[in-house]
Parts: sequence; C-alpha cells; structure tokens
Amino acid sequence: MKLRASRLALIMPLCVLLSAAQGCQKNDADAISTPSAPTAPTFPAGQHFVTVGFWQNSTCTGEMIGTTAFPVDFGETRCFTWTGRSGMNSASRFTCGAESFSYTQWTTLTCSGGQVPEGTRKTVTISGCTQGVPPQQYGRILDFSGCTF
Repeated sequence: MKLRASRLALIMPLCVLLSAAQGCQKNDADAISTPSAPTAPTFPAGQHFVTVGFWQNSTCTGEMIGTTAFPVDFGETRCFTWTGRSGMNSASRFTCGAESFSYTQWTTLTCSGGQVPEGTRKTVTISGCTQGVPPQQYGRILDFSGCTF
C-alpha cells in the first residue's frame, strides 16, 4: 500500500500538468483534482518540482513536444520514472544551480543500466535553449520555483 501511494504521488503531478494534452484520468480516490482552466500545477506540500519544456528546434520556440516536472526533493539518491516519446525514462542526481537544473537520465525505469552512454548528465537553464540527447531535442526551464524554496 505504501508503494502504491508513493507511485501515485509521483504520477499525479504529471497527470495534473499534462491532463489537457494527454488525457490523464483521475478517480474519486485521487487527492489532486484536475483544474478546469489552464493553471500552474499543484503539488503535494513538501515536494518541489522544476518543470522543463522540450522542443525540436534550437530556439525553444513554437510548439513544445513535451514537458516533464522533475522532483527536486529526490536529490542525489531517489529515482524518478516516466514514459516519454522514446519509451522508458528515469532520472536521479537532481541538483539546482543559480539559474540551472541538472539531472542524470537513464533509458531504463531503474536509474541504472540502459543504452550507451549509460546515465546521461543533462543541464537545462532558465534563459538558454540547451541541446539534449538525442541531439534533435532541446530543453529550457519553464518553472524554476522548485529550486527557489
């Protein structure tokens, strides 16, 4: 039961964030409701997130291909998982800089193993548009509030 509650706490913020675009479903047992108008996501108390937007152009403008809200509180040791355009993803080693956010991304759901390079360190910034891995993907921080608590 504790594991299910933990997974729900990770999944629900993403469902709130992506509900309009992805069609996340909620049931009456969910503690977080989906807003009716576009608003900033609401996260459980004590959890801080940095939201990163992703584009397929080097200016990070136009239509985004996706967003991910990364849990800053997971720090160096906890593993965060999500499904993306390329399939399975996980990340760990979250750190905040003055105007940047870094994490290590894996192509598995376990924060270990995966494709080469094994565990890719990524850094995104508030004002820049950072080329990622794969190289046709670019990212920029949309919401840095999780690093300013």
